[in-house]
Amino acid sequence: MFKRFKETLVKKEIDKDKRDVEFEKGDFLALSIAAAMTMFPVLIGIFALFGLIAWLMF
Repeated sequence: MFKRFKETLVKKEIDKDKRDVEFEKGDFLALSIAAAMTMFPVLIGIFALFGLIAWLMF
């Protein structure tokens, strides 16, 4: 069991055909927008939960 777990933690090599991939001009903006759309609703939900707990306690 631990051997399989250790094998999954070993750093995996990037495919040879994907090593030299260069990003285009708008890729950073697109990745930033995608990350924001993924993280912000979760963060808003966590803050809303804390707010609800604080409102119920006080």
